Amino acid sequence: MIQIKFPNPLPPEIETWKVKAKEITDLIVAEVDMTERHKLIDQHQKHWRKPELINWLSDIFYEKCWYTETKFGADYQELEHFRPKKGTRKKDGTNVDNHNGYYWLAFNLDNYRLCKRRPNAKKGTFFPIIDERNRAYCIDDDCHDELPLFLDPMDEEDCLLISFNDNGKPCPSCDIEEQDVGRVNFTIEKYFLDERILNTRRVQVWNTARKLYYKYLSDMKDAKARPRDRVALRAEAKKDLATLKEMLKPYSEFSAVAKASLIKTNESPAISIAASAA
Repeated sequence: MIQIKFPNPLPPEIETWKVKAKEITDLIVAEVDMTERHKLIDQHQKHWRKPELINWLSDIFYEKCWYTETKFGADYQELEHFRPKKGTRKKDGTNVDNHNGYYWLAFNLDNYRLCKRRPNAKKGTFFPIIDERNRAYCIDDDCHDELPLFLDPMDEEDCLLISFNDNGKPCPSCDIEEQDVGRVNFTIEKYFLDERILNTRRVQVWNTARKLYYKYLSDMKDAKARPRDRVALRAEAKKDLATLKEMLKPYSEFSAVAKASLIKTNESPAISIAASAA
């Protein structure tokens, strides 16, 4: 998982979108009947499906799903409400008592994440938090007091908690707290990140990155030992390194996997290469 950052300033078309979103939110908050609030959300849902918004959210992460790191193709980008706009479910799937969703965030740009259909559908209205006493119930409550079980791709610290193994499977990073291990595993399950085809594609990236790295080291070693072939061998090594660094770029699919494959060698050159792509 790679951290997503909104640029500052926002482009004019998104600022314009936010103005209208604020007007809609004011209508929703002013309505006292919850059923009517939900009707207002449904009535204006086309606003969060505006092409200028979806295209922009897609472009800031190189047309990749924010959770799986796969490119959008024929499958349409789905806008996910990180905090559900209508009902809210706990970890066990039961509804949170007296909670009707984060209706005041239905048109809040900061509450949007872009993903593919399967992760969005499986997550649904799940939004468990570590301590229910900190749950926000209305616009006057501070959502920042909540610690969600879900990892957030817009949170830098959350992105550091999840990694991958040499089978392409997502897993908790090393030496993290037990509470965070639980958050990682819950996120993997509910966003369908441990899906077989995803794992197959990830392991291919993992193996390719490792192969390029060790070939680079081998060519550099041979260049020192074979002076006559030094220029050619160093050129080949640079070519492999360039290809490897391309895999680490944020616009490449599964770049986080390529990075993990290097870091988990525990070798200084590999870690340095991974860090240089940040």
